[in-house]
Amino acid sequence: MRQETNENKMASLSDDRRLLVISHMPLAYAMAWRMKDCGVSLDDLRQEGCLGLCEAAMRFSDELGCRFATYASHWCRKMMLRAIRRSTATCSLEDETLREKDEDDDPIRHAQHRRIDDALLSLNPQQRMVVMMYYGIGTNGHSLTEIATQAGISIPRASTIHRQALKRLRTALNGQRLADYITPSGE
Repeated sequence: MRQETNENKMASLSDDRRLLVISHMPLAYAMAWRMKDCGVSLDDLRQEGCLGLCEAAMRFSDELGCRFATYASHWCRKMMLRAIRRSTATCSLEDETLREKDEDDDPIRHAQHRRIDDALLSLNPQQRMVVMMYYGIGTNGHSLTEIATQAGISIPRASTIHRQALKRLRTALNGQRLADYITPSGE
């Protein structure tokens, strides 16, 4: 079924957009490789990444102010994370009950997650990508050097984008730092 959806999306793209998708498939495959140990098969992650590329190609405009690879990485990651969540949702009833209990036990944490999600929407796609990668939101944390390399920008530019995004987030979070909301992975 997903294969059919992918073919339908590719068919709806113009030739130049289709070429854009095909030329950026190594990006989707690399992202799938980094997420391969999350409970979804590598082939499924690659497929989701290709769907993300198609979605990005349909929505991309030069007026966004970023390269296609930067924009597409957001959509690829989104589609892969959706597949991971779908896979996780098919766990046994006992696991689901435990997760629901954990969420119900900590309404403050749940509210914090909702505030972070809302604040991230105030950022442009490039700023959102840098912040999410840097703080490990939805992925493992990366250094600014790794982010710059992946996004195809200079390290000083990645640092500037990060700084600007944090100013916007601070405003959206009423002066609190994003780090105040994030629990280190060891806790």
